Amino acid sequence: MAAIFMRLTPSQISMLHLLGRPLPFCEGTGWTLKDRIQAGYVALVEETGQDFGFDPERWHDYLRKTNAGGYRWSNKHLGMPKLIGEVVRDAAWCGAVEELRDGT
Repeated sequence: MAAIFMRLTPSQISMLHLLGRPLPFCEGTGWTLKDRIQAGYVALVEETGQDFGFDPERWHDYLRKTNAGGYRWSNKHLGMPKLIGEVVRDAAWCGAVEELRDGT
């Protein structure tokens, strides 16, 4: 499984973190869901110079169109819509995003 993740591009890693996915090879120990989401958001802003907040659909659309950070390399981006659909309905993810928006 780790070999699969090692083939991710920077923007793919950032998107997965924005979606709250744990990626042990590139995150600190003890990261919370909020930590992952925040790290993904910050990295995406730094990588692209854009700011779509915590809206994974807008990030995905932008990254897909521009290929920023090598997003379309290896077609891993093709699985993102399914993951996005899952997280936007996930109460824990939505709660963490709301806390980040509120600054708590």
